[in-house]
Amino acid sequence: MIHGQDLPVAEMIERARLAEKIGVDAVWLVQLPSLRDSAAVLAALACVTERVALGAGVLPFYTRPPVTMAQTALTVDELSGGRFTLGVGSGHRVTGEWMLGVPTGPPVGSMREYLSVVTSLIRDGEVHETGAWYRAHAVYAAPRRAGLPVYLGAFGPRLAELAGEAADGLMLWMCTAAYIHEVVMPALERGLRRSGRSPDGFPVVAMVPGAVSEDLAGDRELLRRYLAAYARVPTYRRMYELSGFGDELARGAVSDGMLDGIAVLGDEAAVRDMAARYARAGATQVVVTPMASAHNDRALFTRTVEALVGR
Repeated sequence: MIHGQDLPVAEMIERARLAEKIGVDAVWLVQLPSLRDSAAVLAALACVTERVALGAGVLPFYTRPPVTMAQTALTVDELSGGRFTLGVGSGHRVTGEWMLGVPTGPPVGSMREYLSVVTSLIRDGEVHETGAWYRAHAVYAAPRRAGLPVYLGAFGPRLAELAGEAADGLMLWMCTAAYIHEVVMPALERGLRRSGRSPDGFPVVAMVPGAVSEDLAGDRELLRRYLAAYARVPTYRRMYELSGFGDELARGAVSDGMLDGIAVLGDEAAVRDMAARYARAGATQVVVTPMASAHNDRALFTRTVEALVGR
């Protein structure tokens, strides 16, 4: 994952090229309210990389009407020669409504309709739907890859079920491995069974913040403050409470145990151990987001990526 905060686009491009050269399978971009449009940057990455898969992880659904989201995904996919994966998430209601002025419906019901419009236009090239939250009547006439995968970014049980019912994969951000194993995977499997699909091989992408670090004390404090900010968001707070961190959050603390459960900081072996831990929990793809010192230091970024691929 390339986190674009404070980085020029030129540096993001160079990091994507570097990651591809090192041998990663995929490069993902995060979208945050205060950052540039990641879909536009992904279009640029599609033109300067050759092999690596590219993914949006994730685009909040309130940033684009569903027809426009499908058009964006198909355009980036065409530019990349069929290497793109679209990740769609519900984001945060306060961002959608307060910052963008877009009213949001109930997360599961509105997301179900949204996914239906996006996937119909991608798979069939045409959509005619009238729902309670979204209405769409459109045709896509440009070249189109009907198999472009659409993943749902979620971590709550109900949305994880929806991913099993209506999406091509599930994306998880800052979850502990235990939470994925104990809460997410059973919910996902319920949704897959409901849709008549097998959990075997269904994509589950775990995105984990962390890095190879040469300043553990300083980097741990940076990530502790980062997690504390997320813990104030109601959806994340509920997830962390279900993960067993409710008491410390009630005291306004992010303990060492919470930090170690959600992020990885250390040497190359620590990064490899983290990837193995999430794979055992059910993740089919582990995505590390180089943060703290590795966000600004390209050498530490490089060491982190090399550790992830076992070099």
